[in-house]
Amino acid sequence: MNQTCYLCGSQKNKTLFVENGIQIVRCLNCSHAFSTYEQDEHYEGYWDDETGYDLDWWDVAHRDIYKDFVGKFLSAPKGKILDVGCGLGFFVKTIGTTRPGWEAVGYEISEKAVKFAREKNGLKQVFPGIVQDSGLPKESFDIITLWDVIEHIPKPHSLIQYLFGLLKPGGFLFVQTPNFPVQLFKAKLKVALKGMQEGGHYLEAKDHINDYTEKTLGLLAEQCGFSSVEFSILKPIASVSGVSGPKAKLGVFLKKAFYYGTLMLWYLTFKQVNLNLTLFALLRKK
Repeated sequence: MNQTCYLCGSQKNKTLFVENGIQIVRCLNCSHAFSTYEQDEHYEGYWDDETGYDLDWWDVAHRDIYKDFVGKFLSAPKGKILDVGCGLGFFVKTIGTTRPGWEAVGYEISEKAVKFAREKNGLKQVFPGIVQDSGLPKESFDIITLWDVIEHIPKPHSLIQYLFGLLKPGGFLFVQTPNFPVQLFKAKLKVALKGMQEGGHYLEAKDHINDYTEKTLGLLAEQCGFSSVEFSILKPIASVSGVSGPKAKLGVFLKKAFYYGTLMLWYLTFKQVNLNLTLFALLRKK
């Protein structure tokens, strides 16, 4: 069981939530929250499902959020973008079909996922392995993306510093990760209503090792050399994990309603109050 903060190294913390015996704690020095579960630094089992991938989730449900990203951030006619932890390659594929002037490259640790990206999605520019071993040229990308990646990595500094080096001056690293304060409230509410259920979705304590807030994501960015952090809100993934049938449609409706509500609140408070379920951060390099 790990009790050392991944951001500042302090061992002083307090317990925030216990998920099926696994403690999630907050550092008393820098306020970073993290799971005490000890996960491998480069966990490769995420895409090992031999029964097949849920393409309704990984493809269809992600189309709106990917198009929203393209509309907001790829206004230039051409550029170069790297997607780290690209999974099955659907974001890289979206760039190719909607912004052909942009060169999109993907890196993914799972060879099974890369095989799917290459054979099923026709993406020859998706590569297997750890991106730090890629040998990619420094300052060669305008944008780098981490979609639902950073929370899985126990010690993120080496990765973020490496990606900082790959960015061109004026470029940015885009990070998508759960908004921990909102997710913690949601998890506590679930337990209060139904009790702790084995196999239930709460804070994913075995997968989500680091739990970020706007403050602690800003701290990580500063530690890794970025000059500033900006936050945005994108459309939600149009599906609800672990739900099917009529409940799934209701869940998607409620998810979208919550998105529009949090977006309105964000603008009304001059971008000071972010209650969206997800953080979307732009870590900028001078």
